[in-house]
Amino acid sequence: MKTFLFYVILSLAISFKATAQNSDTVSNPVRVSYFNAAQNNNKTRLNWKVICYLNYANFEIQRSSNGVDYVTINSFTADKIRCQSPFDFEDAVTFPHTYYRLKVGDRDGNFSTSKIVKTFGRDYSFSINGIIPGLVTSNTLIRISSATPDNSEIVITNLQGMVVKRFKLTLVKGLTELKLNMSDLAKGSYILTVYNSSLERRTARFFKL
Repeated sequence: MKTFLFYVILSLAISFKATAQNSDTVSNPVRVSYFNAAQNNNKTRLNWKVICYLNYANFEIQRSSNGVDYVTINSFTADKIRCQSPFDFEDAVTFPHTYYRLKVGDRDGNFSTSKIVKTFGRDYSFSINGIIPGLVTSNTLIRISSATPDNSEIVITNLQGMVVKRFKLTLVKGLTELKLNMSDLAKGSYILTVYNSSLERRTARFFKL
């Protein structure tokens, strides 16, 4: 009797898990692996990678000048094979601060939106455009967009505020990329802060596996 009940419970658990996974796939037909923005010569280049669960996926690239009201500036459909490769799009920037997001979904109207990325106009400061991957195992790529060439410093602290790494970095006008080895960090959450020569700072959080 106990053996019979065990198999009944096991079958129900497997059925529930499969249903939950199928439901998640339907409600999220496209999963955004990453979405980044980098500004250069008053233009913004967006790049992203997705996982498509269905045969076709719809994309809308949306832009905002205030981070609240968005308009679609480009839309297209990609099949499952195309979704296996990264996407990119270039946009002319006209705002001091510009916000972008992706609206992704299927042909039946199921959709979700990506994280929001922010860029600065030609004469406006700098920003951290990406930490790739966000879940760090060893090496990671830091992308920083700057309006002008500048000397900067990267400081990595744990959640207790202790500095665990510090790097000097020369920013170029446009996009600067820096590869960092994080393999010696203990597992946990960290805060990456970039300071420019005017002591302005930008922060981003990542997790070390």
